[in-house]
Amino acid sequence: MPSHQPWYHDNITRSKAEDLLSKAARDGSFLIRDSESVQGAYALCVL
Repeated sequence: MPSHQPWYHDNITRSKAEDLLSKAARDGSFLIRDSESVQGAYALCVL
């Protein structure tokens, strides 16, 4: 995954992703992060 993209966060927890999105406070905000439970998978987090 291209780490220079503003929507990609490689090593953050689900909780941290939720915090980041809640601070954005815009419907449709999203980020992609590495999965905590499945190695090599990603998680899409959407507000």
